[in-house]
Amino acid sequence: MKKYDVCIIGGGAAGLAAASLLDSKIKKCILEKNNILGRKISATGGGRCNITNEACSNKEIVLEFFKSRGLETYKDSEGRYYPYSNQASDVVRVLTAAAADQGTDIMTGITVERIARNGSSYEICCESLRIAADNVILAAGGKAAPHMGTTGDGYAMASRLGHTINRVYPVLTGIECGDFRNIKGVRAKGTVSLYRDDRLIKAETGEIQFTEDGVSGICVFNLSLYIRADNGEDFRKALTRYHLILDLAPDFTTEEIERRESSFGILTSRLSDMVGVKEMKCWKLPVKGVKGWKNAQCTGGGISMDEVNMETMESKKAVGLYIAGEIMDVQGPCGGFNLQNAWETGIKAAQSINRKYR
Repeated sequence: MKKYDVCIIGGGAAGLAAASLLDSKIKKCILEKNNILGRKISATGGGRCNITNEACSNKEIVLEFFKSRGLETYKDSEGRYYPYSNQASDVVRVLTAAAADQGTDIMTGITVERIARNGSSYEICCESLRIAADNVILAAGGKAAPHMGTTGDGYAMASRLGHTINRVYPVLTGIECGDFRNIKGVRAKGTVSLYRDDRLIKAETGEIQFTEDGVSGICVFNLSLYIRADNGEDFRKALTRYHLILDLAPDFTTEEIERRESSFGILTSRLSDMVGVKEMKCWKLPVKGVKGWKNAQCTGGGISMDEVNMETMESKKAVGLYIAGEIMDVQGPCGGFNLQNAWETGIKAAQSINRKYR
């Protein structure tokens, strides 16, 4: 059995950020299920990696973290930060190199089966080896994009160590509304408003993309954060309480629209066949579902924040256990907010452990 000071479970954004900052004198390892590190990072931001956002309160922590490792960033017109090279793979390369420079043992293709408390340390059981560690950073991710290895394994590990797992559900994903095969692939500028029990929850403006069974696009993804069931409520029943209102002519007044004979000329030909003049600014659509884990960019729910010291990321349930990244019940909109959470929580966990070993 190999013995470490720190075992990091998950070689994604949070795990790599932590490994990059842990002091070189601390004996540490990363266990990653995939055969490569940072697989999900490489796919973010359309392959560019939207690192953080101007609206994130602690963005400077993250920007300085990357700058100190030689990675320059830039901000676009909407406040999103990207690597100057516009290559997500460069972010992975910088983090992997930094982790290796700090003396991290990197083990890929390793599936962790369980974590058990063994006296004052932890025993991490895998298919082919066992590891003992005084501290564990659980950064195993959520359930979104399971084809990239995030299948929710960490929830069972945390639960066995006493943590509450709030119901998990896919977010930042498309919304299903009915049979839209005739307008599949059509795009339109518009405002999408989400209602629950006829009460406005949230409205987003942007490009709406029509799929064969509903709507997609960043503005829709952000609204999916708010579609959820109450505790104990059946999700299918909860869906009946939601609907969308689409304004497909946000740059035109109601009076201007009422003078028109056709919606064509503002809407495309195919879309105008489905949406008439009277519906252009108030097209009501039922919410019949949300796209599942395969299409989701993020996970809603997870380990309760109430059970984690958010300054150190140490568990309140198990001494020496640190929680970082998407596995926690923390979700934000598109635009770098969720990656900010991953970097920041990984950084905090590493800093806290470093203080232990000074």
